[in-house]
Amino acid sequence: MRSDRLIAGLAAAALVVFTPGLSHADTETARQIHTLLREVNMQRALKGVGPLKLDKRLGAAARKHARHMAKRDFLDHRSPSGRGFQDQVSSEGYPWRAIAENIGAGLSSPESTVDAWMTSPSHRDNMLNRDFNDAGIGYFRPTGEGKRPRYTHYWVILFGAQAR
Repeated sequence: MRSDRLIAGLAAAALVVFTPGLSHADTETARQIHTLLREVNMQRALKGVGPLKLDKRLGAAARKHARHMAKRDFLDHRSPSGRGFQDQVSSEGYPWRAIAENIGAGLSSPESTVDAWMTSPSHRDNMLNRDFNDAGIGYFRPTGEGKRPRYTHYWVILFGAQAR
């Protein structure tokens, strides 16, 4: 288990180190996203469920939602305008037949975020659902610009299964 984390961590670090033009914030975000995916996939493996792979469209929707929650200082699956994550996923062009979302805020690490989700039956069910094979992850850490939101770390993971 420890060696799995080490290998996954090195792979994420290599991705970050060898990606030209990333700022420190981009590097932190990439590291957080890959660590969160690794943690979710480890939980899935423990239950005999196949790994999730990142999908760019789900990732775009998740990133936008994480940023929007921080900028507008809310924590919900629906935006203050009433738009749900299903709408955002569809607008990114992901042809879903099944979709779910976990959100979180305040926890500073991917590991603690996944641990918290595992204690919630509905969040755990989303993570361990065999129907899902795609994921998109959004992580946003607000900087000092503008109004300070309630939390300093915002997490979104979208789980998807494409329409056939």
